[in-house]
Amino acid sequence: MTERLEFELHNPMQAKLALKGQLFPFLANVLQGGGRWVLTVTRRKRTQPQNRRYWGQGVLAQVAAQAVVNGKQFSAETWHEMFKRMFIGVDELPNGELIGKSSTKLTTAEFSEFCTKVEAYASTELGVTFYDLEGR
Repeated sequence: MTERLEFELHNPMQAKLALKGQLFPFLANVLQGGGRWVLTVTRRKRTQPQNRRYWGQGVLAQVAAQAVVNGKQFSAETWHEMFKRMFIGVDELPNGELIGKSSTKLTTAEFSEFCTKVEAYASTELGVTFYDLEGR
């Protein structure tokens, strides 16, 4: 008997079929063995394609290659730190310094919104022109 059941749901019909065909039979089986079970429904965290589009040769690489501030260029990691601070928020370190909140816990929708803000800022404020992001 498996201890875990996971679905990725995209629409109401798929959810109905998964609940009826897989979840109900699974619960009927495991609940006969006693014990307590927890059912959690959450949004999916950012996807691998989103991550590749943002990192890879996508958004951050193109910002790092094109953006010049005060005569300097910065690494993708440096830009990522700045964008996290600007668009996600900050956490305070024990010494009082601030660091950008992690983007790894963002849902697909939140990460999409974050990327949209980064791209808009990079285009309008840094003059970055993005190429072939959809193929990333």
